[in-house]
Amino acid sequence: MRIVVFPRVRIPVLTKNANAVLKEIEKKAAVRLSLEEDSVRIEALSEEKNGSLEWIAEQVLKAISYGFKPQHAFKLFREDYFLEEMDLALMLHGSKKAIERYKGRIIGSEGKAKKIIEELSGSWISISGDRIALVGRYDELMDAKEAVTRLIEGSQHASVYEFLERKKKLRE
Repeated sequence: MRIVVFPRVRIPVLTKNANAVLKEIEKKAAVRLSLEEDSVRIEALSEEKNGSLEWIAEQVLKAISYGFKPQHAFKLFREDYFLEEMDLALMLHGSKKAIERYKGRIIGSEGKAKKIIEELSGSWISISGDRIALVGRYDELMDAKEAVTRLIEGSQHASVYEFLERKKKLRE
């Protein structure tokens, strides 16, 4: 059994359309989900693969809790997609001002930087609280993570975009 802390503001994503998202996760991962006040309990239906199925369901739920659309989070059911989490509070030693500043660098003006990183890397990015979450295939995910890290370290946006363009050409 696993428990995923789930922000109350994201619970409607799970429960709209007669719990469609919850039912889809239960079906794809062969688990039973119990929605509680601010968490979701995951229980495997089969003893055979219970650890791996619970873990996959946990990753999907975490992705949705971070703000990803369910269709992006459902990519995690595939073997070639992964969820990566970056804790800005840990990276920036808890400085609230620094966290807000670097979130702004990653998001960019009107979301432009985030959108460009997503397009060039092929990954999706969600910024929620002090965390940055990424979903994508391994190589694309690592490129997006490197781009975010470079922005946090102070690299210019243009040089980060050039890095991503080079990486994209190598993948093609």
